Amino acid sequence: MLDELFELTKRVADPAEVMRLTARLLGQHLHASRCAYAHVDADQDHFDLFGDYNDGVPSIVGRYAFSDFGMQVRDLMRADLPYINHDVDSDPRTAGTDLSAYRATRIQAVICVPLHRDGRFVAGMAVHQDRPRVWRDEEIALMLTVVARCWESLERLRTERALRDANQRLSLALAAGELGDWSWDAGTDRMTLSAAAARLYGLEPGSSWTRSAMRRLLHRDDREPARLAAAHAAAQRGLYDIEYRVPRPEGLRWVSVQGKPTYGADGRLAGMIGVVRDITARRLAEERARNEAQTLELLNQTGAALAGELEIDALLQRVTDAATQLTGARFGAFFYNGTDDQGEAYLLYALSGAPREAFEKLGHPRPTTLFGPTFRGGAPIRCDDILVDPRYGQWRPHHGMPAGHLPVRSYLAVAVTSRTGQVFGGLFFGHPEPGRFDARAERLAVGIAAQAGIAIDNARLYADVQRASALKDEFLATLSHELRTPLSAILGWVHLLRRRYPDAAGDLAKGIAVIERNARAQSQLVDDLLDMSRIVSGKLQLDLQPVAPLGCIEAAIETVRPAAEAAGVRIETRLDPGAGVVSADAVRLQQVVWNLVANAVKFTPRGGLVSVQLVAEGEALRIVVQDSGIGIAPAFLPHIFDRFRQADGSITRRFGGLGLGLAIVRQLVELHGGSVQASSAGEGQGSCFVVRLPLQAAGQLPALQVFAPLPPASTELAGLCVLVVDDEADARELLQRMLADAGAQVLVADSAQAVLQAIARERPQVLVSDIGMPLVDGYELLRRVRALGPAQGGNLPAIALTAFARAEDRVRALKAGFRAHVAKPVEPAELVATIASAAGR
Repeated sequence: MLDELFELTKRVADPAEVMRLTARLLGQHLHASRCAYAHVDADQDHFDLFGDYNDGVPSIVGRYAFSDFGMQVRDLMRADLPYINHDVDSDPRTAGTDLSAYRATRIQAVICVPLHRDGRFVAGMAVHQDRPRVWRDEEIALMLTVVARCWESLERLRTERALRDANQRLSLALAAGELGDWSWDAGTDRMTLSAAAARLYGLEPGSSWTRSAMRRLLHRDDREPARLAAAHAAAQRGLYDIEYRVPRPEGLRWVSVQGKPTYGADGRLAGMIGVVRDITARRLAEERARNEAQTLELLNQTGAALAGELEIDALLQRVTDAATQLTGARFGAFFYNGTDDQGEAYLLYALSGAPREAFEKLGHPRPTTLFGPTFRGGAPIRCDDILVDPRYGQWRPHHGMPAGHLPVRSYLAVAVTSRTGQVFGGLFFGHPEPGRFDARAERLAVGIAAQAGIAIDNARLYADVQRASALKDEFLATLSHELRTPLSAILGWVHLLRRRYPDAAGDLAKGIAVIERNARAQSQLVDDLLDMSRIVSGKLQLDLQPVAPLGCIEAAIETVRPAAEAAGVRIETRLDPGAGVVSADAVRLQQVVWNLVANAVKFTPRGGLVSVQLVAEGEALRIVVQDSGIGIAPAFLPHIFDRFRQADGSITRRFGGLGLGLAIVRQLVELHGGSVQASSAGEGQGSCFVVRLPLQAAGQLPALQVFAPLPPASTELAGLCVLVVDDEADARELLQRMLADAGAQVLVADSAQAVLQAIARERPQVLVSDIGMPLVDGYELLRRVRALGPAQGGNLPAIALTAFARAEDRVRALKAGFRAHVAKPVEPAELVATIASAAGR
């Protein structure tokens, strides 16, 4: 019976048929009423009965529980023991119990044998008899063998079905993922490819290839990386994963290959299995995305660079380089919209991708049908092949391309225009291969050209501003020179008159005082104009040092005090010597305080009071200047620090000036990182100005600095020969008198020639030279003096005495070789001290 069962079941592919066949053969062999096979649930109690054989009894295929037939049945099944009952009515285990389950299924005698796998009750087989029956041991042994054979057949079929299902799913997955599968036999070096895999490599399905031969189908640059990746996977028992290119007649294909090595029982490499997929679309999309990202990045970089580039030559080169790269051109050029003497050639400004020599032997673009429209601001011109294009290929003299010209086939040109439509020039691009420029390249070129037009506009405007600024600086320097020159003579003669007539009284004394006061006011106006110009243009340089401000404030007050006393205004101070230090330019800080105190005195009537306070307030230093003067109208208070603004700007105003003093105060304070505020209760109620400057740490305290006005010179110039050169007769006479009063022997000259003659004749010890002189200025004069050599007086110490009084003028004079730079109008004591120092006294 067992042999027959084995032969029949091995030809059956359906598990249900195996169970029916097994139940029938066993039931017939045992002459039983019923035989059935059951699958048991995980709870090891419930089971599904199917495939039963029935002889004179109904089928009981369905779902049951072993415990329905008694708990002992369930417990024996779980214990892997058979349940044998010869007669349910007489068996003490069932007699007298609820036999409804037995009666419903017409079971009077039963054998039930379990099947355990991995320690769990998983299946069973039962034989029923509808009348009492004594079961023999061989019948029980047969059932145990049959149930085991049935289980093995079912497991084999399940495994085969699962494998078929897996293969079907794999085939579906490969088809859905457009995958091909492959295998490699290490013993024969043969590759087996599915039809889909073969098509990826351009091979006939079913063809036989060795792995080494297939590797030659790869792009030459990818062959060695593929070999190394496979060898690494085999050595490391890891995954083979690589992407490479396969040249095909229709174009380059990208494929992705994954595989896994297989090994024999001896552990040696047996081969590989894997899948292959066409990823050309993905790689092309990635390349487009990278190109687009690079394009956007280059556009952003170019836009930012053009926005900040104000030098036209550099701007045009950057534009040409960026546009050449963005359009994919081999070379590009920007031609400025200008012509040569013959009115034909456009000037080359920038070139990218080719040496400049490529254009030197050939005429530059001329106003032909091809080039002319671009220089007239026409639409972009894009040509796939300039040699065969009927619009342009036949124009003389070169019929499309001159000999020796750059090999242009693809051609693209766009005009570069200003906001107002002026054509600055054109961007021209070429490539030696035809059909290289598409609509996208044209759009990019147009976009770059638009940015370039705006940037060139900006650069030209900047150049205009720079020229205007230079003209303004030149004008201010000239204005300063022309104003300071007469002021120098006026103040110099006032000084001489005071010394000659120390006891002058009446109209003479009053006249001298009025002349001096107004001349100094005029000099201050000139200084204010120059300071404001430097501040606005950002050219004012601060020499920041740790400064104790007490000395600056006292020096400023002492400078203003004579004017205050003359005006009948009292100055009071409350200065805390321990208020701290600030990072400041001491000279400019003194200027701030002088402006505020002088302004307070100016607007305070006779008998009034000006108070100055210095105090530390938290992390700031506070300087307060308060007066009992005319006050500030509420409507004017917000404009008090504006340039050229005055509360009374009418022709009937009582107070003079340009309205720059307080504007300079605010600018200087803010350059120091501080703030200044003004307040007033209204007209006639006085005013208050508060300067706040950040304090430095206590560890940075310097020694106390005391600033005071320059004292009268005590150095005499007795026995010193001084040569003075100035083209203004009044200035020469003044300096001669001033220096003679100090004991010097004074030689005067009105020109460079006269100076050289005087040096050769008299050998002076110090040269005092004006700078702004006709024909030969002071700088050229000094160069000629130095050219004489030491033996002829070429090393004569020189001092620049000039009305060019800007900081840059001082730097230029010192770089030119002058020992010192003294600005007009000059204080006699300062000039005498400077000359003495230059002479080594």
